[in-house]
Amino acid sequence: MMTLFDSNFRRRCDYLDQAARRSWGTRFLGRRLDKRWAGGSEFVGHSDYTSGDDFRNVDWHICARLDELVTRQYRGSEDRVVDIVLDCSVGMGLGEPQEKLDVARRLAAALGYMAMAIWDRVSVVAVSDRIVAELPPIRGRSRLPRLFRFLDDLQVDAAPVNLKLAVEAFVRNRAQRGVTVVISDLFDPAGFESAIDLLALRGFQPYLLQVVDDAEAEPTYSGSVTLADVCSDRSRRTYLEEIDLINYRKVFREFSTACRRYCAQRSIGIIQTRTGIPFQESVLRMIRTATSRMYAQ
Repeated sequence: MMTLFDSNFRRRCDYLDQAARRSWGTRFLGRRLDKRWAGGSEFVGHSDYTSGDDFRNVDWHICARLDELVTRQYRGSEDRVVDIVLDCSVGMGLGEPQEKLDVARRLAAALGYMAMAIWDRVSVVAVSDRIVAELPPIRGRSRLPRLFRFLDDLQVDAAPVNLKLAVEAFVRNRAQRGVTVVISDLFDPAGFESAIDLLALRGFQPYLLQVVDDAEAEPTYSGSVTLADVCSDRSRRTYLEEIDLINYRKVFREFSTACRRYCAQRSIGIIQTRTGIPFQESVLRMIRTATSRMYAQ
């Protein structure tokens, strides 16, 4: 049985994991540090009581001396979560020498590998215009085969992408917020921005991985061609001249620039990659840029 995740893939993931640990330690993709204390048994001090604090943590001995309410603060192990939202809509089935979905699945597996190696909980949510399949949160290297099997079994969905609808369903069932990596070509007819805005509004830390086909960025065909829209199932026969390709490439570059500008204005990380680029090169770029953002915080 063919698999995307053979022994060579895992060796590359080992190398990427070591590079990531040297760069960001346990702060996956340079995540913001959570300032809140997690529940635990390690006593770390006192703080003034505020509305909503657990009365069981009030230190009555200190209160009697100071005549004011103070609470004991405890620190436990931080429960970190990484959610991977993976676009498997019909448009992700395009691409040469490999489908965009194949690249996206390898990227998801590599990121999941690195997160689980530092004991983060990892979930994968496959989407189109809805949630198509979901891997509940898992953690630890011993669960990596389960992650790989889930991604290996994913197929291209017949529906077009609608990230806003899919993300609405995603956030509805998520009690815990953390880093959320969205892997998609971002070719959403309704626009991807509202979906990412929703993630940020609900307290998630979005990170975008845009995967496009080389032919989508730099088409070379000309003359009499049939253009087919896989999302609407419409096709049109036309004649393409060199000026048409020049105009198309200009529009594509403008779209790519707009994606980067949108993320920069919101301090959201983004990596743009193509089907012809080895997945490990894209992950190394993520490690470098995330490390730079982490030290800039």
